[in-house]
Amino acid sequence: MERHDELTRAFDESPYAQLLGMRLIELAPGRAKVALEVRPEFRNAAGLVHGGLIMSLADHAFGCATNSLGRPYVAVQFGINLLAAPAVGATIYAEAQVLHAGRRAGSAEMAVRDGDGKLLAKALGTVVAVGER
Repeated sequence: MERHDELTRAFDESPYAQLLGMRLIELAPGRAKVALEVRPEFRNAAGLVHGGLIMSLADHAFGCATNSLGRPYVAVQFGINLLAAPAVGATIYAEAQVLHAGRRAGSAEMAVRDGDGKLLAKALGTVVAVGER
């Protein structure tokens, strides 16, 4: 439980997570769920929520899930399909699930949804190990 609490604190206290208001709400080995409230300043020039925000949320869940496995990983590839834009004021959620966690590399898939469960984005990423267990 102590390791879980340390990881949760580290993920929630990272400067980028704090800047955007991301918070880790579920963490288990190889899985993570992160939430974010969509603020007006997250809109782009077209008035829609910026795709980079959705990608950041998915990437944060990705990092939480892969790094919950007891070895440090960093992302080397990230692909995302943006399917819909959330409303300002909505809370959106990114869930990540590790598909493979090897000695040298791993992969995970992420889904971003709104509070009603509407799929906003799907992503797939690859990580490489940067240290020992």
